[in-house]
Amino acid sequence: MTSIEYQFRVSEILRLFDIDAVGSETGVVYGDKGVELEDQPLVWAIRILIGRRFDIPEAIM
Repeated sequence: MTSIEYQFRVSEILRLFDIDAVGSETGVVYGDKGVELEDQPLVWAIRILIGRRFDIPEAIM
């Protein structure tokens, strides 16, 4: 999985939780308000889980 595929996969999962996110070549772009404080632990947990599942180095995450 490339870093771009990783960003798109993360954004797809975040949208399942009603977090406005779009994957791009430079990373995940969040909506107007960004990520609410209470959602930040969820965002990082999703990034870590996907990274571990697909053996993505933490430098890309």
